[in-house]
Amino acid sequence: MGGSPTHRGHGQSGVKMSRRIRHGLVAGLLAGFVLAVLFYFYDLGQGTPLRTPAFLWGAIVNRAAVEPTAGVIIGFTIIHFLAWGGLGMLAAALVQWVGLPRNVFIGAAYGLFTCSFVFYLGLIRAPDELVLSAPGWPAVFFGNVLAGVVMFTHLHWVSTEPGVVGVMNFLKTHETTRHGIYAGLIGAVIVAAWFLLIDSVLREPLYTPAALASVLFYGGTGPADVELAVGPVLGYTLAHFAFFVLFGVVLSGLTEQVAKFPPLVFGVLILFVVFEVFFIAMVAVLGRWVLNELAWWAILVGNILAAFAMGAYMWKTHPELKDRLTSDAVWAEKA
Repeated sequence: MGGSPTHRGHGQSGVKMSRRIRHGLVAGLLAGFVLAVLFYFYDLGQGTPLRTPAFLWGAIVNRAAVEPTAGVIIGFTIIHFLAWGGLGMLAAALVQWVGLPRNVFIGAAYGLFTCSFVFYLGLIRAPDELVLSAPGWPAVFFGNVLAGVVMFTHLHWVSTEPGVVGVMNFLKTHETTRHGIYAGLIGAVIVAAWFLLIDSVLREPLYTPAALASVLFYGGTGPADVELAVGPVLGYTLAHFAFFVLFGVVLSGLTEQVAKFPPLVFGVLILFVVFEVFFIAMVAVLGRWVLNELAWWAILVGNILAAFAMGAYMWKTHPELKDRLTSDAVWAEKA
């Protein structure tokens, strides 16, 4: 009367598959909505409302100049949500097939790599003059990371399966990542406070984040392009904190390795020096005028202060480091 066990098993499997597809679709649509809102305000901040959807529609139809008419916006919006619905279902499938944990870190990685790959793949056949007018890579990467976080957060919320790793559970069980995030936040606050002090004394408060935002997000070519507004400052601040958190996680992982193999501490010091040179060189490449405005010594001092603060935190959270780094047995030459 109730059907054979085999049929019931197939029925339950079909229901689970349908539920996963539905959850993935909703996750993708939510991510697409968040991204659409983000780029609406991004375009608004640049004084070009709806420029991004018009640009992407031009990439789809292989036209260099497209006006943001109602038809263009509606047409692209449909394609936008179809694409993100597909990316959401792909994410749900990967969670099931590969066993990925549903947490913000995996979501951020999925958004950064998979979604950004799809975005730039769509520009392969676009005219060169159209590609040059594409939104800046920091905005694209940040938007896709945020969309990936939203997507996997929804997949986490709707999941009823055991073993799903949430954000707080992940941080509780992954001490290295937790310490790295805290260290990154400490470093980010130190650098932000340092430049707020420098700006207040030498220029205007918040001039540094506004100047860096003008280069990263708007392609500014001189001091005249610096806009002391909430949008640019907030956008750069979010990127600033995200970068330091990532750097803090890397530092935390290296600290774990130094505790096991103390001579590696010299490699960490070399890495810090290389990072400083790279950062200053990158600022110079993006906009030499920014380096003249901010002064290389201010950047160097700010990062050194942050490094000392992050190092002090790591020293406090890894009490075994002192014993390992001062042990004669570790540093003694072997016969």
